[in-house]
Amino acid sequence: MQIKKKYKISSIVLLSLWVMIMFVVLLLPNDMLSQNRTSLFNIPYSDKIMHCGLFCVFAFLFHTTLLCNTNLKTKRIYVISVCVFLFFGIFTEILQALTFEWGGRRFEVKDYISDILGGCIGLLFFKIIEKKIKKRLQYEK
Repeated sequence: MQIKKKYKISSIVLLSLWVMIMFVVLLLPNDMLSQNRTSLFNIPYSDKIMHCGLFCVFAFLFHTTLLCNTNLKTKRIYVISVCVFLFFGIFTEILQALTFEWGGRRFEVKDYISDILGGCIGLLFFKIIEKKIKKRLQYEK
């Protein structure tokens, strides 16, 4: 399958921007995110919802970027995507733990579980619309 150049570049740019947004949001000091430690905008578990949403979009964009920029088989792309969002989730939690002194953030297993859930939802969403995406990415002849 040949992919249009504009999709290759767009996927890389979108993924890069999203990763930067994730780092900013995940490493912001707690007092900048909420008035109390349990909720953002007074929504219970909002930090878990945020983690889930960030990783849902990340997994979707990462998977799309691999599809557009490699010749790997679909199963291999899924395996790589899962490995990357699992690693990235633990990496961001470790970074949060390292910023505890100035940011008040810490490593939380529940956050990591939310990251995993979000990544799985992102890949599930991709799987649901995969045929439409692949058709759109092909050259029109």
